[in-house]
Amino acid sequence: GLSGGQQQRLVIARTIAVEPEVLLLDEPCSALDPISTLKIEELIYELKSKFTIVIVTHNMQQAARVSDYTAFMYMGKLIEFGDTDTLFTNPAKKQTEDYITGRYG
Repeated sequence: GLSGGQQQRLVIARTIAVEPEVLLLDEPCSALDPISTLKIEELIYELKSKFTIVIVTHNMQQAARVSDYTAFMYMGKLIEFGDTDTLFTNPAKKQTEDYITGRYG
């Protein structure tokens, strides 16, 4: 059978075959080993020039690596949205800063 990473890449390939405008990836690398995660992240990076990709993740390091923009949501509310580098290095909201620094959540 296929490994978890291979299965994930196959699902993404099937999805892009129909040329959607937006890809929604919900925790695309959960339960994958670091090598498989890297391959998925490389694929996401390659595809983001052709598709709008929305990733739902709790993995902040991954969000920082692959995203151009990041939204921080808490309890169903949008707390902050902006350029990924700015959001992670100089968030506008204290609640965002508290979350990314591990003070709560």
